[in-house]
Amino acid sequence: MSQSTERAQQEMSATAGQAGQAARGLVGDAREQARSVTGQAKDHARTTAHDLKERMAGEADSQTRRTAGAVRQWADDLAGLADHAPADSPARTLVAQAADRGHRAADYIDERGVDGLIEEVQGFARRRPAAFLGGAALAGFAIGRIVKLGRADSADSAGSAAGGGEQAGTGEEDVYRAPPPDVGTEPGGGVT
Repeated sequence: MSQSTERAQQEMSATAGQAGQAARGLVGDAREQARSVTGQAKDHARTTAHDLKERMAGEADSQTRRTAGAVRQWADDLAGLADHAPADSPARTLVAQAADRGHRAADYIDERGVDGLIEEVQGFARRRPAAFLGGAALAGFAIGRIVKLGRADSADSAGSAAGGGEQAGTGEEDVYRAPPPDVGTEPGGGVT
């Protein structure tokens, strides 16, 4: 073999060795980059999940505060009704009791927040599952009836607005007024 052939083989093996080292270096770099990207993606997913959880908790807390405010307003309205009812009326006592319970419920909702309400419902469901399921069914039925009545009322108002008479607002209640009879005719159809 000639010297030039040996030298070419040595150079080829050196080049192959360098290429192998470069390839191993690239593979190592690619693995490191993949680990880095994976770590960043996991961190980003954790941060996003944490932010979403905080936003949901904030929204739930805000909704709970609004609910407590609405319950408190209803209780105040009931208390106002009780204050204006006759002193000897049995309804006054019932309305006053409902107002007091409403105020206590609003205070309870404010104090406990969403987490406290969820814990309370879960505890009740564990202690008395039949009562919980019955209450949930009753609440579902009541909500369904309220929605159905709301739809019927809106359909009735749309129908009466399209009718032949007019409604005149007196400030306290709406009164239906029939159209005036034709002037100059008698009930039997004759002209006067």
